[in-house]
Amino acid sequence: MDEILRTIVDKTPGAKAAILMGFDGIAVEQWVAPQYEQDTDIESMAMEFSFRFLELRDAASSLEMGQISDITLKAEYGTVIVRVLSQEYFVAVVLETAAHMGKGRWILRSQAAALTDDLYGN
Repeated sequence: MDEILRTIVDKTPGAKAAILMGFDGIAVEQWVAPQYEQDTDIESMAMEFSFRFLELRDAASSLEMGQISDITLKAEYGTVIVRVLSQEYFVAVVLETAAHMGKGRWILRSQAAALTDDLYGN
C-alpha cells in the first residue's frame, strides 16, 4: 500500500503527499515526498476534511445525485484531490498548485483498484 501511495505522488507533477484514510478520520497509510516532510501534515488535513466529505456524501444522497466518486478542493496555497474507494475509505493527494490536477485525478483513478485490493486483501 505504501508503494502505491508513493507511485501516486511520484507520477503526479507537483504532488506533495498521498494518504489512504477512513471516513472516520483514521489514517491507514500515508506517503510524503521527502522534500515536503517538514511542512506537510497530510494526516491532520485529511482528518479535518474527512468529516466534511461525509457531509458532502450525505448531501449528494439527499439530493438523489448518487454516489460521490471524486472531490477536488482548490485553495490559495494548494489543491487536494480525493478519490472515494468505498463507503469507508478514500485516498487523497495534495498538490502544490492546480496545474496538474487532471493528471492527478487520472492517476488516482488508475491506482484505485490496487489500493482497494490491498485494503480488503483481494
